[in-house]
Amino acid sequence: MPQVQIKQDFLDNVFSQLAEEAKDVCQSPEISPIIEKLVTKGSATHIQSLANVFSKDWSNICRHKCSSHVLQKLLMVIPKFIQEKVMSFDFESDITEGAAESVENSLIRTVLQLVDFMSENIEDCVNDVYLSHIFRTILQVIGGTCVGEKVLKSRTSRNYGKKFRADDQEDDEFAKPITFPNYEVPVNFRNYLKRFYKQIFALENFGVYLTNANGSPVIQTLLLVLHKVDLDLCQRVIHKVIKATRIEDTAESVNIPPVACDMIGSFLVELIVSLSSEKVYKELFKKLFKGKLLQFATHPCANFVLQKMVKHCPDREMFQTILEELTDSMVEVLRAQFNGVVVALAATCENLQCGQQQFLQMILKCFQCEEIERQVKLVQVIATLTTYDDFMKSSEPVLKKVNYHGSQLLQHMLRFSDTHLLATSLVNLEPAELLTLSCDPCGSHVLDAGFKSTSVDQKTKDALLNKLKDHYVSLACDKNGSRALESIWRNTSMKQKEMIATCLCVQEDRIRSDRIGFHIHRNFALFHFTKRRKDWQSIQQNDQRKRKMFQDVLHTDESSKKKKKGMNQKRKT
Repeated sequence: MPQVQIKQDFLDNVFSQLAEEAKDVCQSPEISPIIEKLVTKGSATHIQSLANVFSKDWSNICRHKCSSHVLQKLLMVIPKFIQEKVMSFDFESDITEGAAESVENSLIRTVLQLVDFMSENIEDCVNDVYLSHIFRTILQVIGGTCVGEKVLKSRTSRNYGKKFRADDQEDDEFAKPITFPNYEVPVNFRNYLKRFYKQIFALENFGVYLTNANGSPVIQTLLLVLHKVDLDLCQRVIHKVIKATRIEDTAESVNIPPVACDMIGSFLVELIVSLSSEKVYKELFKKLFKGKLLQFATHPCANFVLQKMVKHCPDREMFQTILEELTDSMVEVLRAQFNGVVVALAATCENLQCGQQQFLQMILKCFQCEEIERQVKLVQVIATLTTYDDFMKSSEPVLKKVNYHGSQLLQHMLRFSDTHLLATSLVNLEPAELLTLSCDPCGSHVLDAGFKSTSVDQKTKDALLNKLKDHYVSLACDKNGSRALESIWRNTSMKQKEMIATCLCVQEDRIRSDRIGFHIHRNFALFHFTKRRKDWQSIQQNDQRKRKMFQDVLHTDESSKKKKKGMNQKRKT
């Protein structure tokens, strides 16, 4: 009997048994995780048979610590069965007793039943730890939008399923969150979203839920879904949330609003910043951030809100205002070790193509590299996020380990229009330091950015390749170094590839027999290089041609997006 048929028979048997005792089984801590896994493999008929049992007691199922997770998984697989039928579903007709109905339509009615239950118990949906995550899933289903991991989750739900992992790949897949592709929803579903929005905001203690571990993720989910389904309504909801958080009342205050300082509420403010229209964003900046950037930058929670605000800055003029306010305070920010703020500024300098020289001067000052003779150590001090004096005071002033944020900072700065200082500092690295940078989990991405950057000249890239000449085999056999080497390979000329391949083939046997080097041997076609040089050249030319075609397509897409964005801005003005 074919394996597919065996699997189908097994599922049929399990779900037929569940029809009688699903409630007890799904509320068992030992068995419910197994049912969760089977739900993701079941057919529409299987899902509906289980949903029919659940519908007899929504309250008990939704509020239980085990069965609520089974129901949540069930709801996440429903979209793949109903997305093609939901637009033609007749919401006005009632199913008569004994009348036949398709499984897909029956699943839609199950969703509608649950929507009614949620509407009748709206306060519990926002407040209850188990019911709230079912409510978040329902919002996604009726909005045809899967928000994935964009919403803050509690530690319990974030770690749920890890204890059930085994060594096989199937169980690793089970631990991953279920998603579904976005789909178009009918007007009725949109109306249900509006109903929920009105009910949530009508709650007597609505303001309390903004910083509540259960309520805040619900509001976040609603905003994310509305942003895809109804942009105008989303902006109206954002206005209401801003009003409820009393952010507007703090325009003249010197303090950060409590919601932005809260461990949970700050996530909501981050989301508001990222989803706001340009008009709302500017209002937020004026009322929430202006004059308080240093306070935000040095606060354990609020600094993440500031990072989001900086990354979503819509125009150069406003970003220049942000940069000027933070420039004199950046030493304090780095001393407080809230390095993500500095990285966010660098990312926006790159994206908006402005303020780059001002940012560079700020970095030179922060790391004590304003003097020309100190600038040769610029890469080392940024990579380690230490000042020049502290770096040189160490027993061995050489690069040994790369800081994560230091790596991020260097990557963005290597994509600036002027990279002369960084390029000079890179070339002045000792070969051993360059090897350390290439084999470091964070540092390897710096080398990647350097070779991809169009503003780093070819002379610099040639000098770096020559310094690595004696270390290519070490790179090829290192987990991170091999990744950096492949990036270098993709961004070099045929002549440089021949030089790299020649160095590698000196120890071809070692590379071929190494578990990491084996992939380099295959991807660089080193066998062909030694035995069939013409074939190797043909392979490299074909790869280069394909890569160029792909880059041309990407460039065309980016140009059309920029053109469209410019046209939209003209319409707004």
